[in-house]
Amino acid sequence: MFTVANVFSILRSLFQLLGRRRAKGITGNETAAATVTAGTPEGRGVVRAGFNMQAEIAKLAGRIVEPVAAKLATQELEHVVDRIRGAFEQFAKRRTTADTDFENIAINILEPVQPRLSEAEFMRIVDRLSGAMVGFCQSDWSQSAAYI
Repeated sequence: MFTVANVFSILRSLFQLLGRRRAKGITGNETAAATVTAGTPEGRGVVRAGFNMQAEIAKLAGRIVEPVAAKLATQELEHVVDRIRGAFEQFAKRRTTADTDFENIAINILEPVQPRLSEAEFMRIVDRLSGAMVGFCQSDWSQSAAYI
């Protein structure tokens, strides 16, 4: 089962990845025009409006299956990463509810590679994926609670 530590580990990795990207400056797919100044009380000076959600989702999908990538054939790995990316893109397009069964969704996504992995490895990846899904969708739940 997924633990709070797994969720925080995955989210921390995502935030570190995003932080490194900001530290490097503007990349080829971002433009200087996409930089805007934000007047937040915390004193954050610059926010980039050119955030590429699809690219970040693709990176996250790759990081989720990273621990078992060596055990999978390239085609299997690409197929699972595509399925994970598709699920996250659907979550980004439509809201989920707090009672969504993320573990079952993760099992269905990872089912094609289950025979190649031990039970412990499979559950580890299911935990990583379901934890990332929960973390990804939590902002939707807090926003919808604010509208009630």
